[in-house]
Amino acid sequence: MNKSRFEAFSDGVFSFAVTLLVLGIVLPQTRAPSDRDLTAELIALWPNVVAYMLSFAVIGIMWQNHHALFRLVERIDRRTVFINLLLLAGTVFVPFATSTLGTYPTMRASTFLYGMAPTSTSIVFNVLLGHLIRSGTFSADVTADVIKPTVKAYRIGLADYSFATLLALVSPTASFVAYLAIAAYFVVPRGLDSDLQQ
Repeated sequence: MNKSRFEAFSDGVFSFAVTLLVLGIVLPQTRAPSDRDLTAELIALWPNVVAYMLSFAVIGIMWQNHHALFRLVERIDRRTVFINLLLLAGTVFVPFATSTLGTYPTMRASTFLYGMAPTSTSIVFNVLLGHLIRSGTFSADVTADVIKPTVKAYRIGLADYSFATLLALVSPTASFVAYLAIAAYFVVPRGLDSDLQQ
């Protein structure tokens, strides 16, 4: 596949997923509310707003990682396209998981469901990176030492999200906090991603 077309399609899906996030913030319909009622309803939406900001950061980080990875890839094979489609499928699930988390922020089912989204995309990112390394699709100047920090960062991300997801079964609130902490950690570019800052 043409690399530019592959990246354009992926960018479009990431953009669409980010746009859908805001639809998870829904103001309850109240007939003739007073200013005080409206203020109370807006304040009550704070979990949805926090979930929105969390997922905006998560998808933004995923998009940045995707860009950092594929700027160093010379060719796109059929398996790469398939694995990338799995990644994008997980990405477009994030808005639904975000809406559920924001509406029910202290329930096991909602926090566990949310964790399944970044955990599944972390798994796919690791599979994708492994395939790109094995198939030798990186540019000739990309050595094992260059890729090593990214391999480590992807594995840390998977371990962190897996832990936070399982934590939801014990303490939903702690799990929500863990998701926020993981996003804050990965906002700082790591591996190939950090090279984009130079």
